[in-house]
Amino acid sequence: MSLWSFFALAFASAAFRLSAADVEWSLGRNAAREGDVVVVDTRGTRAGGAVHSKFDLGGMTGGVRATIRARGKGIGRPDKSYFGLKFMFRYTDPETGAVKYPQADHKGGDFDWTTLELVTDLGTRPVGEVTVTLGLQNVAGRVEFDLASFKVEPFALYEFPRTNSNFKVRYPKRLAGRPQLRGAMLPCDPTEDDIRTLASWGGTIGRFQMSRNFQVIDANLDFPEYERWLDGRLNLLEKVLGWARNHGMMICVDLHVPPGSIRDNGEMRMFTDKACLDLYVKCWEKIARRFKGNTDVIYGYDLLNEPHQNRHEVPYSYWDAQCMAAEAVRRIDPDTAIVMEANLSSSAPAYEYMSPLAMHNVIYEIHMYIPSEYTHQGVHGWSPPKKWPDESKGWNKEMLRRKLAPVVAFAKRHDARIFVGEFSAIAWAPGAERYLKDCIELFDEYGWDWCYHAFNEWRGWNVEYAGDSLDNLRRTGDTPRKRVLIDAFRKND
Repeated sequence: MSLWSFFALAFASAAFRLSAADVEWSLGRNAAREGDVVVVDTRGTRAGGAVHSKFDLGGMTGGVRATIRARGKGIGRPDKSYFGLKFMFRYTDPETGAVKYPQADHKGGDFDWTTLELVTDLGTRPVGEVTVTLGLQNVAGRVEFDLASFKVEPFALYEFPRTNSNFKVRYPKRLAGRPQLRGAMLPCDPTEDDIRTLASWGGTIGRFQMSRNFQVIDANLDFPEYERWLDGRLNLLEKVLGWARNHGMMICVDLHVPPGSIRDNGEMRMFTDKACLDLYVKCWEKIARRFKGNTDVIYGYDLLNEPHQNRHEVPYSYWDAQCMAAEAVRRIDPDTAIVMEANLSSSAPAYEYMSPLAMHNVIYEIHMYIPSEYTHQGVHGWSPPKKWPDESKGWNKEMLRRKLAPVVAFAKRHDARIFVGEFSAIAWAPGAERYLKDCIELFDEYGWDWCYHAFNEWRGWNVEYAGDSLDNLRRTGDTPRKRVLIDAFRKND
């Protein structure tokens, strides 16, 4: 029986097991095979090692769960979230053409035979060939994988409880009658000159980010030190609010990184660690006590930047955490708007299952980086240039409209106001100015407030830089992307 026939038959059931007798594995450096077990041993080196095999998923879509048994000895801690122990898929997304690399949570140190789990969303179009990689990358250690235990099965993702399905949000008159706001994410350490300049461009809102160790695994676990850091950010916020008031701008207060940061799988630690969650709520109580009474200049309390949760069986979900923080804030500050973000980094598709809080004066936030393989091309390493629009891929303004449809439906169903907290395209993306213009035209059509990412921050996003790569970016002061922004800001009242 051929390999492809084997998998076609195997997929007649809900799951299949991959037998070492049926599949060929290519052995890389520091890798060996002993019957049904492959061994990767990089002790004494950080060169890494792996084994690979290709197989056909038989047209699977949606959520999948892959498992394999492994044991390890002396495995070091990776310095990047995508290094370390590898149980990884590599495949091409049929819808976008992007190459995806989902992988299992990392395990380090010594561990006896245990089941590693890789959970991912394949999307809505059937996926065929997938490459499986097993091994170690940029860490020393020894790991064994039992090939006969490998299994792939459909898996229900994002099955979060739906609640408040008929709730209609009401807003105070000062907010309900306010003109649309257009602005940008502020730099991490904004100055009065930043506020003055953005206002001179016509911006009417800035998103103030309290951020450090963004997307760093197991960061921000020294709680007393985290609180001292937050106090320093709030001291700066006090100044920013004064500058914004003087220049006619509003400020969205964004807690960009929560206590505990993220775990190996990219999900926030506080979804499983009650101590982190308790401190997160305490931080919002502190912010509310200090800044209540500033509704003339504070747009809202942005509770949690880009929450990400793949599965629902955790003690506290992305929704629970924000609900707890919102309720704590409301006990202290009943007037300032609350800004709540959706799952999957506040992406538009997550609004398919997003539930509103049973609370008034809540604004709902999205971040718009669709398609990310266009907006972030070259950010995490070289990739072939991708243009906008690209009719061969179906990339155009109408595609963006379709992707935003769940947010439009949510807003209509719940009478909810929407805030686009971030959207962008990297400086060297061909057609970036057209992408920004298409996004802005849709946001304006829907009447959503928005902030470009980001003003006077990293040069890759900075609209005053131009070039065909990060190495070649130079500040020019005027770019097509900047002109798109300023043209849009002219509509501000």
